[in-house]
Amino acid sequence: MQDIVVDPVAHNRAAWDKYVQEGNEWSRPVSAEDVERARMGDWSIVLIGREPVDRSWLPTDLTGKDVLCLASGGGQQGPILAAAGARVTVFDNSPRQLGQDQMVAARDGLELRTVLGPV
Repeated sequence: MQDIVVDPVAHNRAAWDKYVQEGNEWSRPVSAEDVERARMGDWSIVLIGREPVDRSWLPTDLTGKDVLCLASGGGQQGPILAAAGARVTVFDNSPRQLGQDQMVAARDGLELRTVLGPV
């Protein structure tokens, strides 16, 4: 019997790229309206589950703060934090997930950096 070797990085990348194609909930970008609300200070992000992160976890004012969104491509958290004033870098293993962030940034005039790498 031959051992099957699975490359976890390649497997993860392919899975998340497919999720984007399928419209998975973690791959659906935020709306332009969500971005506009974030610009006005009315924002929230969800990291796991369905409940927004407690705002006390983050500074009251994100203006100029450096934020690393690790393994969080998909056009959700990074764009919202960028709209709230943070300098955002989104690091993810999926080119398509990062593409969602890039699409929102271009659509809504946001500055954020995306970095592709294994996670």
